[in-house]
Amino acid sequence: MSPMRAFINRLTGQRQLSHGGILLSAVSVLIAITLIAVISQQFLSGLALPFIVASMGATAVLLFAVPSSPMNRPWAVVVGHLVSAIVGVTCAQQIDAIQFAAPVAAAGAILAMQYLRCLHPPGGATAMLIVLGGDQAHAASYQFILTPIALNILILLGATLVIRWISRQMLQQKRGDTNLQWIDELEQSRPLTPHLTQADIETARAQLDTYIDVKDEALLQLLRLATHNTHQRRLGELRCKELMLPEPLCAEFGSPLKEVWGWFQQHHLTAVPVINRPRHVIGIITLKDFIHHAAAFPQPTLEQRIEALIQPTTGLTSNKAEVAGQIMTSPVITAQESSKVAELLLLLDDRQIHHIPIIDANNKLTGLLSRNEIVAILERNEEPVWQYN
Repeated sequence: MSPMRAFINRLTGQRQLSHGGILLSAVSVLIAITLIAVISQQFLSGLALPFIVASMGATAVLLFAVPSSPMNRPWAVVVGHLVSAIVGVTCAQQIDAIQFAAPVAAAGAILAMQYLRCLHPPGGATAMLIVLGGDQAHAASYQFILTPIALNILILLGATLVIRWISRQMLQQKRGDTNLQWIDELEQSRPLTPHLTQADIETARAQLDTYIDVKDEALLQLLRLATHNTHQRRLGELRCKELMLPEPLCAEFGSPLKEVWGWFQQHHLTAVPVINRPRHVIGIITLKDFIHHAAAFPQPTLEQRIEALIQPTTGLTSNKAEVAGQIMTSPVITAQESSKVAELLLLLDDRQIHHIPIIDANNKLTGLLSRNEIVAILERNEEPVWQYN
């Protein structure tokens, strides 16, 4: 991240999406609001009611620009608007002075949403809009809750589901991983110790609202080591031999890439050790290696690029990698069967290693240890069960 981007993020408190993400959210809002306007107008054309409520614009922004917010869940969106509308209509009917009805409606909406656990900020606007909506809104009374508010919400949620489904399909097609979904296992590898940032520390200091006479760098290291010590205590005397995948599939330097990739697909592997004839480890091939070397090909999808990489070249010469040894990562870090798993934690995180080949006293490959398996043991405290599919 550039210093200017980091300064802007720090100044605004927000991280900017990619240009594609920004455009997608804007287009999604455009489509959703257009659908609300067109469909609602058809249903309400004979009624003296507005066909769209302005607060739907705020809801659309939240749904498409901040989709992960808990305030965007269906319960919050639907009940938040409806209960706020009930409060708004009640205030409009019972309080004649608008200057008092509007704030009471906003406060009442917040109160109701909090107790019903459906906090949705545009709900407050819905309550006030009814109070400020003039004679039409007041005359409609509680009918205003069904039309246009409930109708608007129904259309918006339906549009949101469809647009998100289309977006997922487009993203999947762009990545070209319809047959490579198991690659997500590598992308979802979790850290063994927390990757805290300066911002995390500053937020924690603000939450404590007290002065701590420790430098942030030292505090970060302290928290990291404390977590590491917790993991060590939980893992205890567990040895690599007890947790490793025994007798893993392995390649040799001259193993054809097509054959190795076939193992990855068939068994949903994320790494294969590369050995020589005496079974000494000379390298390792991971999904990242395949993806990295496939990036040189012009095909539009990942699946097509990998297919181009692994296809054998006809003829005596080749200008691309053909065998395992040409794309493997080497040298590779290994660990002894007798090593404690807990002793490898910091190494795995510091080097961003996902797999460690395990060797015996004669330096011969006997197993493969996965970072994800260690995390799983820490989370569920169960014995692993290894098998090939």
